[in-house]
Amino acid sequence: MEIPAKQVYGILRDNGVKAIYHANSVITSCQFLRAGSLLSKETVERKGLYQSAQRSDQIDKKYGIWFDIFTDCVDIHLRASKANIYGPVLFIFDSEIIKNTITGGVWMTKLNPTKWEGKQRGKKWFVSKEDLEQNFARGEFDQMVVFRQCGGELPFENFLKEIILDDPDLKSRKSNIDYYSMAYGALRLAITEGRINVEIKKRQCPENCKCLEYYKSNLKKTNEMFIPKI
Repeated sequence: MEIPAKQVYGILRDNGVKAIYHANSVITSCQFLRAGSLLSKETVERKGLYQSAQRSDQIDKKYGIWFDIFTDCVDIHLRASKANIYGPVLFIFDSEIIKNTITGGVWMTKLNPTKWEGKQRGKKWFVSKEDLEQNFARGEFDQMVVFRQCGGELPFENFLKEIILDDPDLKSRKSNIDYYSMAYGALRLAITEGRINVEIKKRQCPENCKCLEYYKSNLKKTNEMFIPKI
């Protein structure tokens, strides 16, 4: 359920959450950068733009959240030491974007929608300020900040701090160009077209990270996540 944005912001800050995160594919991230906003899946579809498919797409449509924008309270790749299945491009926003939302409402999930089947509303969402204060757990992947009834767009303005891009250590068989360079070039072009001032940093993984194993053993998915399309 909707909780006043300033209350969500305050509770997250009190729990040490100073940034929120959104991971996606290279091609979808380029659409965001050109628009200067995070866009809901429905919004990208309605605009006739290309976006990568996600395994949660049908679930989002089923539960009426296809038009909403989801963000995480933690860098999942870093915390889990493995690739984020939603994509290799990580947008990092100052958490102040929450309280500065000018349209729509801010909700927070208790469970990832992929786990909602058969659950009551109070198990899916935080239902009040008190619920959030008592039960929020920093670093819990299921607990996400959701921007609802916002017209399917969340403008970055000056809240986008940086972008982190994974390096899968792979090269295209056709062009012999490495995936990281292709992805970086596409993102940099989109940044220029969107007139955004933000730095792209290569992810520095700890020694125990399993992301390279994932990328190299799931080449079809890796291609979808990294290779830019027109």
